[in-house]
Amino acid sequence: MKKLPQFAKFTISSIISACADFLVFALVMFAIRRGQTSAIVIATIIARIISTIINFIINKIWCFESKTKSKVQAGREISLFTILFVAKLSASAALVATFAFIKIPTVVLKMIVDTLLFFVSFAVQKLFIFN
Repeated sequence: MKKLPQFAKFTISSIISACADFLVFALVMFAIRRGQTSAIVIATIIARIISTIINFIINKIWCFESKTKSKVQAGREISLFTILFVAKLSASAALVATFAFIKIPTVVLKMIVDTLLFFVSFAVQKLFIFN
């Protein structure tokens, strides 16, 4: 069997993480049984944290095959991944808000922005986090 290209693995990892995010969100919303704003925020935060942990583990082990030898190296990867996570979240919100004046639906704009951030994230993880 032919080995999958790294970018294909990264894409699969992202899809798995997105599915986990949606599933955990749905489960938490079901458990809370409310559609209030606070329940949505809580479910979103829990889902995003869990899906990000899943994404980190899959990317580290499978996509980028990182072979960290020390706790310091592992801590560096976790720290940089967390910084990237916060930066992507912030950039997504800021860019969508900044370009909301464009006459295209906000959801489409978010899809475009997040797709661009997906490619940036791949490059950052490959070059700086799991190198």
